[in-house]
Amino acid sequence: MTALVIYATRHGTTRRVAEAIADGIRAHDIADVRSVAEAEPLSEGVDLLVIGGPTEAHRITPDLLDFLQRLPADAVRGTRAGAFDTRLDWPKWLSGSAADTIGRRLAQLGAIDPVPTESFFVSFDPDIRPTELDRARAWGAQLATGSARHIEPTPTTAGH
Repeated sequence: MTALVIYATRHGTTRRVAEAIADGIRAHDIADVRSVAEAEPLSEGVDLLVIGGPTEAHRITPDLLDFLQRLPADAVRGTRAGAFDTRLDWPKWLSGSAADTIGRRLAQLGAIDPVPTESFFVSFDPDIRPTELDRARAWGAQLATGSARHIEPTPTTAGH
């Protein structure tokens, strides 16, 4: 299997999460990591596509939205996919979730449904705790084996 993890980032935090997800996938398969600026055109033969970005003001960033709008359906149709975001550790109704928007778009384009989504929590700094990177690696490994499920944050990550 070959996986591609694509990310958008403003401060580098989401890039770190994308790399951790790819590390988890690499425990089982080959994985490449690219920013949205480097991701076009999508590589042929990708079996798992993972896309993520920061949640800002309840939305995805403009560069990620632009990428998703230009993404051709034939690049995604029938592909296993996952979506992630980085966001504040607030209730989802308060922070929003870029992962939900990304997951819906991937499903609309024909990715194998359901598209697993996950949020990784950052602080206002922006920064991310090592336990969140551990969760990202674990989630990546689950994506690689087809058993992705939500991984609860450890108590040390709550209350950023």
